[in-house]
Amino acid sequence: MLAVPGDLSARVAARHAAHRPILVAVGRTGGAQALRTAHAIALRDASPLVVTSIVEPPPVYSAHMNSPVLLPLLVDQQVDERRASVHDRLHRLGLDQTPAPRVEVRYGETGAAIAEIAGELDARLIVMGIGPYAVRHRVLSTGTVWETCHRAKQPVLAVAEQARGQAHTAVVATDFSPESITAARAALPLLADGATLHLVHAWRRIATAFPSAELTQLNERYALSLPEQFHRFRTALGEREGIVVETHTVEGAPAEVVLGVAQVKQADLIVAGTHGRGMMQRWLLGSTSSALLRAAGCSVLLAPAPGVTERLALVRHMDGTSSLRVPHAWEAELSAFVRRNRDRPTMLEIDDPAIGAQVQETGLALVGATYDSHDHRIALMFAGRARRDVHFTRTLGDVRAISVSSDARDVDRALYIESNGGGTLLTFLDEAHQQLASANA
Repeated sequence: MLAVPGDLSARVAARHAAHRPILVAVGRTGGAQALRTAHAIALRDASPLVVTSIVEPPPVYSAHMNSPVLLPLLVDQQVDERRASVHDRLHRLGLDQTPAPRVEVRYGETGAAIAEIAGELDARLIVMGIGPYAVRHRVLSTGTVWETCHRAKQPVLAVAEQARGQAHTAVVATDFSPESITAARAALPLLADGATLHLVHAWRRIATAFPSAELTQLNERYALSLPEQFHRFRTALGEREGIVVETHTVEGAPAEVVLGVAQVKQADLIVAGTHGRGMMQRWLLGSTSSALLRAAGCSVLLAPAPGVTERLALVRHMDGTSSLRVPHAWEAELSAFVRRNRDRPTMLEIDDPAIGAQVQETGLALVGATYDSHDHRIALMFAGRARRDVHFTRTLGDVRAISVSSDARDVDRALYIESNGGGTLLTFLDEAHQQLASANA
């Protein structure tokens, strides 16, 4: 059986992640709690720890030029002073023991430099501080965190000054999108054994100035769909041994709802994606995510969007079907589709306006699928299951979109390729289906 998102693939990713470093960023002063938290995570997971600090010296102007001139000696001096300051803080906190963290100090714009270092290291997490729980203290620190989130490909954990150890209670803002699932997954390794993960969905009923039976039914259908959505969300998280998951549906503005639940549950961590779909995208981008950083009385984890292939897998897990209209991503999606379904028996049907609908092949095994970006054509390749010397290739031009549907176990059921004026449907004839067909014949 193929693994569901968050099952085997998540365990493989977890083993790989254990060897990727934790990057903690500190400023000119402070950062004690961020350093303690990052050190604890790295120690628990046996991951390397790297401490970075970015120097942003004011520009120095020459007497004869109107543009800033960088003085290397001055910058080197500031970098050396910052490095000594970081080592001193590590020593005072008792975090310079073997293995001692690596210290990386650079000159540049803070958010961009942190993201650059995280990329070079292939870090799995960026840890930063957000200062005391007071808006006046958090304006500058949250601006740096937010800038880093937008540039980095890693989750960013903004540690509150009052944070104490691993999180025992976390609140996840979700709209059931791949982005929110990815954020929840990123939070799981940060939770203590026996922790509680609260999945919070905030929504608003569609309303008009005049009563509408259709809108009432629409709102009721949406409300009735939420238990199934939560169920699929929970299964997408994969293994979560020792973690209790609770769900909450609250009508209201997402930022207010999430902060309210976090306060009631005395959360140690609030979790959100930095991108989302539909209403969630408007809610969690920009001002709302900034509000979570500024107003949360606890640490905040912001996770980047998943890659195209992983996102489509999660869409199928939640909705049953994923569609992709971006040509540059077709090759990767087709390759992933073949990896999941290689050698499965197939039936290929075409619907061509010129010749009508007809079956092209039945029973051949899928062996390949490619997209030629130069000719804008997709090729589907098949071979005999018993006789591998039997080959068949179907080439499709004027492709507009590709869609993949899957069942409740996340096993692919069909691939549909939409072309200009027609379409091609690839379905799978599994052994159980073939036996049933033979019995009914």
